Amino acid sequence: MLKNKKILFAIGILLALSSFAVWATSASVSWTPARYAPYSVEPGQATTTTVTFTNNGPSAINGKKLSLEVRGDAASAVSVTQPNFPTTIKKGESVSVNLSVQTSSDMPMGVIDGTLALLETKPNGTTKDVFKSVLPIEITVSPFLLPPATPADEEEATIAGVDLDENGVPDRVDRWIGFSYPQSEKRMMALTEMAKTEQKFMMDHVADPSNELKAQENSLLSSKNQNCQWYVFGATVPGSQSDEAMWAVIKDTKTLLALITNTKERYNAYFSAENYLGGMIYSGDRRNYKSDCSFDPESLPN
Repeated sequence: MLKNKKILFAIGILLALSSFAVWATSASVSWTPARYAPYSVEPGQATTTTVTFTNNGPSAINGKKLSLEVRGDAASAVSVTQPNFPTTIKKGESVSVNLSVQTSSDMPMGVIDGTLALLETKPNGTTKDVFKSVLPIEITVSPFLLPPATPADEEEATIAGVDLDENGVPDRVDRWIGFSYPQSEKRMMALTEMAKTEQKFMMDHVADPSNELKAQENSLLSSKNQNCQWYVFGATVPGSQSDEAMWAVIKDTKTLLALITNTKERYNAYFSAENYLGGMIYSGDRRNYKSDCSFDPESLPN
């Protein structure tokens, strides 16, 4: 009898270990893309994107009890479609996941952060974080299109920075302009034109440091952009210290230049180009600063 009890006990231990082995995993996963940050979505807009996770091993993953969960503030706008997980996900194999974004019509302009976690459901129904890697989520809600924010290490990897929408303005500056003046298309356009010129002023010098004429041409265009800002912002009498619009233009110009030259390399490139200007100043006709705009401010509704 004792012998049989020992045998049954041993079998029980083996079954417990076997059950544990089924659920325990030494696998790690990675996500593609490494961060879910799409172009901005409008209030009331819906969009769906596919992301994937890959089993990097060393062990296989039991797909029968996997589940996905959106965490953080992003859970209010992002939902995940639970895929039909394979029974076994071997090392090197990937699984696609559909993420859906649905913003409410009254959602304010802003950024919603969160993560997507891959969980393992235990036999007792509880879930456990067995995979350290989660997918960061960053949703920009905006009534007009904005590029996603770029991680600093990627954004600062080159002097030019990241310009996903290829409009000649670094994405970090596009986002600052959009969040600064969401209710004024005229002001956003005036600042965008200024940003294009300042970026070109810097990058043309990087491409050809000895081109003095190009630096002067870009500086002239920059001065015209500044005059357009005076007009759009209503600072019709530059130099009047009581003019609040004038100080708004000065403040925004300083901020824009700080964003354009926000690394040592960018700063050096920009101000190296300024050495060619020799105090050259363009003032234009103060009675008609509108003529210095590269767009028609009156064609915009606000």
